[in-house]
Amino acid sequence: MIHEFFAVTRTSVYRVTDEEGENGWPIVEKIALRGKSEIPIGKRLTEGYNVGIMKKGIVMFSSSRKHREPELINVYHWGGKTSSIIALFLKENRAMECFNSKNTTVCDPRWKNETLETLDKIGNDHSVFIPSITEGLSRCYQ
Repeated sequence: MIHEFFAVTRTSVYRVTDEEGENGWPIVEKIALRGKSEIPIGKRLTEGYNVGIMKKGIVMFSSSRKHREPELINVYHWGGKTSSIIALFLKENRAMECFNSKNTTVCDPRWKNETLETLDKIGNDHSVFIPSITEGLSRCYQ
């Protein structure tokens, strides 16, 4: 089972891990930034025991139902959210290569294989990482 991955968004790179940080929340930490953001490098998303993975971003939330769809959680209960996802990676150096590339797009096809591999390693029954089925990244490539 995977315990860490890297998410490249429109403006940032996040290290996402199921290890517990403050208050027992998984760690979703910004490790790179282009431009300005309310979330500086080194800052973590907070307030949630689950990490939802959707095309429109990584979101922290808590749910009593183990596999609840992240997009069905009322946004009022989201503890933090990133911008839209460009790609997911198992290795930081590949995430940084993507981040430093020109003309990236949401669900960028150049990193389709690495995104799908990362989603495959996460699986559908991870205790912390919950990929969306209806608004998931894998649907971008169908």
